[in-house]
Amino acid sequence: MSEYEVRVDRKKCIGAGFCEKLVPRMFKLDVKNKATLNGGVAVDDETVALTVGDNDLKDSVMAAKVCPSYAISVANKATGENVLDIEPEKHIEVRNIPAHYDSMKEWVMDPLGFFTIKPFPDEGVIRVRYYNAKHQLAALIEGKSAEEIYITICREGLVSIPSHAAYLGSELQKAEIAMKKRIDYVQDDPLNI
Repeated sequence: MSEYEVRVDRKKCIGAGFCEKLVPRMFKLDVKNKATLNGGVAVDDETVALTVGDNDLKDSVMAAKVCPSYAISVANKATGENVLDIEPEKHIEVRNIPAHYDSMKEWVMDPLGFFTIKPFPDEGVIRVRYYNAKHQLAALIEGKSAEEIYITICREGLVSIPSHAAYLGSELQKAEIAMKKRIDYVQDDPLNI
């Protein structure tokens, strides 16, 4: 069994909390809103370390990779080798891609079907109806947030085109905002804020 050292550099930590959200048994935010390791040992004033085994490696790597400030590192304890396989400091050529979209030429119907979205502010929920390719009502999805609904839709395999998934995320976010602000929501129309 291999051992790995997980470190949190608290100087780099911005308190985003993704590590705690993903792996609460290992990470937590303290009273200063800085990440720390449950059971960790202070290396110095700003660094906490924890030795983990193979069973915790996947979760440690996942937490490190979602940290927006790269405050978490994971290294093989015997070799000192970084196991994250990321190179945020290495500069590569950046492409500048102007955004454009011609709905008349580029829009494609998702072969799996389509959705209708309706917020219900008095109940604090958003209801989504999924119609299959034959235009038959095939599923009802209800949730309190855009995120839990679009994650459920993706998990259930109800979309097959990335642009359709992006559209759903955008529309569901608009529906959530409309519900919380108690303003009218009409699918595919801009919000009147």
